[in-house]
Amino acid sequence: MSNIEVREKIAIAVLSAKAFANQVSLKITGHIFEFLGNKSTATKYNFDRYRRDLRTLVLQDTLDYKLRDIGNWLLNQEFPIVIKYS
Repeated sequence: MSNIEVREKIAIAVLSAKAFANQVSLKITGHIFEFLGNKSTATKYNFDRYRRDLRTLVLQDTLDYKLRDIGNWLLNQEFPIVIKYS
């Protein structure tokens, strides 16, 4: 197996892990507010900062492109294009 093939398989594994972590963390933070109620967003508690920080991270490291690349690999066996941020 060449270095390129190894790198491509690692890229798919990393994309899958990041996509899973993004989705789980968004669900968890959503459930936190359901459990704690509306008052948990008050500035004196500052619980909403976790959701804001997470949303900023997810927006900068877009989930849609990861899911597209994973789906393209699953359906067409085409590995993601290697770019600076992958």
